[in-house]
Amino acid sequence: MSQMPPDPDPDRGSPAAKPPRLPTPRLAALRDPAAFDPAQHAMWESVVSGPRAATAVRPEGQLSGPFDVLLRSPQIGTAVSDLGALLRFSTSLGPRLTEVVTLTVASHWHARLAWSGHAKGARAQGIPESAIERVARGEDPAFKSPSDHAAWSVAHALVTTGHVSDDLYAAAISVLGERTLVEVVALTGYYCLTSFLLNTFEVPVSHGVTTPWDPPAE
Repeated sequence: MSQMPPDPDPDRGSPAAKPPRLPTPRLAALRDPAAFDPAQHAMWESVVSGPRAATAVRPEGQLSGPFDVLLRSPQIGTAVSDLGALLRFSTSLGPRLTEVVTLTVASHWHARLAWSGHAKGARAQGIPESAIERVARGEDPAFKSPSDHAAWSVAHALVTTGHVSDDLYAAAISVLGERTLVEVVALTGYYCLTSFLLNTFEVPVSHGVTTPWDPPAE
């Protein structure tokens, strides 16, 4: 198996200490399409009719993920939705590598909602629970698949340092090829954007769902 070199500075860019409380939504959920303007209607339809349709609307009635937030800027929201659908469902990565990258980003930023959904997706793709737990701790998940390891190594290097070293680049391109490496980098950036939206506006996980960064139960 091709070995990925270690990150040059794994601590740089680490998120702040674990928040002492669970997120509290900072925006009121938008659940009434009758009150939307035309741009909001167009965005809503682009989300609920696309490849994520089965999970597009939360049980409470608002759009899932960052998309309820993005209804405040629907032109950007539609573009983000379209880009996300392309990166998640229409690349050479396939579902497994997509989940590897997404978990790596969500873990670094402690993006609880992204983590909760994609940890479930990772399990469905056969990613071992031990690897998921190591990703949550920011540790090398010790993937046996060269492709899994390359995708994790690149995403982890990007979120922790913002760079990919020459040695890591050479190793990753030999495993993934040019197209897939471009898509790993693009997906990493997309989920950084998603994580920032979820964290800034404190979009909560569903009731009863826990994540590795929840405060201790009192």
